[in-house]
Amino acid sequence: MARPPAAANLNCKRKRRRRPKAGKGAAADLPDFFSNLPDDVVLAIANRLPTRLAVTLSVLARRFRHLPTLYTRLDSLRFSGPASPVPLPAGQPKLLRRLDIAPPKRIKPSALRHVINAAANHGLSELAVRLHRRVCLPKKVFAIRSLAVLSLNTCSVPPLPAVACARLRTLKLHRVYIKQVVLTAILSAATGLHTLEMVHCTGLDAGCTVESLTVRSFLFMPNVKQRQVTLRAPGLRTITLHTRPKTQKVHLEPSPDVSKAYLHVAKSQEKVLFRMRPFLDAATGLASLTLRGIAVKLLAGEYKDIAKLPITFEGLRILSVSLDFSRESEAVFLVKLLQSCPSLQQLTVSAAENKKTEASFSFADHKKMLAKASCLTNSLLKIKFLGFKSGEYEKDLLVFLLNGTNKLKKIGVQFPESEETSVKWALSVRPAPIERRSTLFNKGYLQLEYT
Repeated sequence: MARPPAAANLNCKRKRRRRPKAGKGAAADLPDFFSNLPDDVVLAIANRLPTRLAVTLSVLARRFRHLPTLYTRLDSLRFSGPASPVPLPAGQPKLLRRLDIAPPKRIKPSALRHVINAAANHGLSELAVRLHRRVCLPKKVFAIRSLAVLSLNTCSVPPLPAVACARLRTLKLHRVYIKQVVLTAILSAATGLHTLEMVHCTGLDAGCTVESLTVRSFLFMPNVKQRQVTLRAPGLRTITLHTRPKTQKVHLEPSPDVSKAYLHVAKSQEKVLFRMRPFLDAATGLASLTLRGIAVKLLAGEYKDIAKLPITFEGLRILSVSLDFSRESEAVFLVKLLQSCPSLQQLTVSAAENKKTEASFSFADHKKMLAKASCLTNSLLKIKFLGFKSGEYEKDLLVFLLNGTNKLKKIGVQFPESEETSVKWALSVRPAPIERRSTLFNKGYLQLEYT
């Protein structure tokens, strides 16, 4: 059938679809219960919704446009301007859960006092402040009694005459200038503090001491110049600790209830005074342990005089270590650690960069010790080998792990391109039905999955 000419198409008018009038269609037959509700019922429903959803309700009909002015609470409020901040009204909202403050440079910090004072009178529970470098925070922040979560980023904490934040549960200090006296006062007043994060904080170059009986989760990443770190938190559950090359002394008090530990000790040209053995001996309830940097080297030196670790990590499921295979003491400590983890399920071994290409010892010297590790035959499911090199010790270790694990489900090896042949040869001792090739951190990664 021939198509009509273009001229005829121009003269054709497009038919518009008319909206069905009220009382027509299937939707008109259903009763509209929501529109007939009283304002107090609709307001009660809106107050139980997140603020963003509750505000969208006001655009459904003209009848609901006045509802946002009647809400009894706001889920969150962000202040990033204008040049002259207007305080929150004294009547509404009655409750404000979260306030984010990130003003531009043209706003003076003194102008933030009105906003913080008004928010404090509305039951504020979460406050996040991001100012410009070394700009002082209003002192009123630490006098908000209802505050439960406080996040400070790129600002300065002035000397505080009084601290009244007993309900504080989470404190995050990122790139904050704070003195030890002020930090001690905050930790002493926050008797219910559970989570503490300190990332690249300045003003603590001489040393930082964190002492709290209630902290359960602790994240610490010092600045470049910080030299000493002391942590006394007997109720700790989770710890993430990084050090810098200039860090000389780290002291960790034992925490018997710790279940997850991430310890990264940076390599330093000076001698590092870091005794981790008392902390590790008390952590019998560990479920996840990660050792990075020279942490394995330090622990190997502390446990070198004993043939077996004095403790057994019955609940340890995840173990991740970084070690130098050219040092026999570190390889021996890995074997001791595996012997003390009877329920281990995931093992990650990272080969550290070293100048030596071959180890001066043989894997046969440690084979009998490693065969005593019950986790290889009973529980180990996943193995990941990062930074694999074609050294004799590493190849023999990889082959032993492949042949000695009975319940292995997945193994992955990361390697440079020059080591691909050696990796394929080692993995060929136990072929898998599923083989995946990808990249990981700009290096080759080969993964085998067993059914």
